[in-house]
Amino acid sequence: MSSSNDAPLNVFAPTGLAALSGDWTLDPAESTVEFTGRHFLFFPVTGSVPVRSGRAGLDAAGSLTHLDATVGVAGFDTGNPQRDRKVRGPEFLDAGRFPVLRYAGERVAQGAPPVLTGVLTGVLTVKEREVPVDFTVDEVTADGEQVVVRATAEVDRHVCGVGAMRAMVGPRLALRVRAVFVRTP
Repeated sequence: MSSSNDAPLNVFAPTGLAALSGDWTLDPAESTVEFTGRHFLFFPVTGSVPVRSGRAGLDAAGSLTHLDATVGVAGFDTGNPQRDRKVRGPEFLDAGRFPVLRYAGERVAQGAPPVLTGVLTGVLTVKEREVPVDFTVDEVTADGEQVVVRATAEVDRHVCGVGAMRAMVGPRLALRVRAVFVRTP
């Protein structure tokens, strides 16, 4: 039997986001960032980057007051150790000099009806380069003191300053995020 607390929250209703007002802390152990790219522009490569930390806040009207999340570059993993070392190295992400990727959310906006999609607008920082990235918020589930957000985005690695091996690795990465937030006491 399910309660009304574990159903997806309609964040697009007038009171949707307002019901989540307050401060939230990202739970790295329960959150994931996965990606799909292309090798030789044809073969899909999937992987993940571990979530390290994050926090978010919404005011009483449901407007985003802050959102900051980081992932650890040293944990970049596609299941191919040789490729992973190369991507973590200086030609790509340079984990030694830039150990985290950071996303700072700026606002959440509702799409125009009848397409009820939410958009999280923000800035992704990769190797000290700030790039605007919008996430499509696919689902928000609230269960008491926990909120799960599922969102997707597309990132052009060349725009982010990660341009090595252009002939072998495609420029676009599809990102899938599952962010689990717990209410900050």
